[in-house]
Amino acid sequence: MNFGASRLGFWYNKPPDRGYKKNVLVFYDPLTNGPGGNTNYYNSGDVNPATAVYPVIQAREATFNFTTTLVQSYATLNTLNLSDYAHIWDIGYASPYVSNPNDPTNILYNYLQSGGSMFMLGENSNFGVRDDAIDVFITGIGGGNITRSSTDYNYSVNTTLLSQFRLANSSSSLVFSRPGAFISIGNGTAMTTPFTTNAYPAVMWETGKLLGAPAGAIVSVLDINFFVGFNQNLFFIDNLIQSMNRR
Repeated sequence: MNFGASRLGFWYNKPPDRGYKKNVLVFYDPLTNGPGGNTNYYNSGDVNPATAVYPVIQAREATFNFTTTLVQSYATLNTLNLSDYAHIWDIGYASPYVSNPNDPTNILYNYLQSGGSMFMLGENSNFGVRDDAIDVFITGIGGGNITRSSTDYNYSVNTTLLSQFRLANSSSSLVFSRPGAFISIGNGTAMTTPFTTNAYPAVMWETGKLLGAPAGAIVSVLDINFFVGFNQNLFFIDNLIQSMNRR
């Protein structure tokens, strides 16, 4: 990536509230390899992003007057003008990015470099291929050295959303079910208190923290269960939306 002066010159130029655009993109690719090389992972009884996660995002975005579009193919990303979107959600918690002509990496880099904001959903240590892809992506765009815990936290963890990320409401209590954890976050900012020593399930690389895309921002959460199930947290989702728009 080009980290030269032409890009770093924009270091302090935070874009206006990204919410002035009212379109939001949500995407994943069901045909890429999930855990164990399973290319049919989302259709084999596991959580399907299209039917479980997307409707939740769609409903929460609507409360902020955003219109959402779901794309179920990495290849389709390359046919879109991503600059039309206030922010984008990558909800493919089992899908790594792939190095082939349909690889979306370049278009996503370009989107961030132009001031876009992006969410990347990961999972626990059993989803290493996906989480490794998140690490490679964020490191590649100048987010600093990132490492995750190899521990399988096979239980629910309690943590607190930090005050600077409570932009939509004041709710601070979070419970993650069997999450993954970042233990080194490079240029990122932990969004929560650690649930054990230096273990953070949610991190944001705020505007100015991605050396290769200083006008852009990335949020990554290593758990899907706050979208669905017993530990669903709509307050947290709302705060994620506003964090992507404003930070």
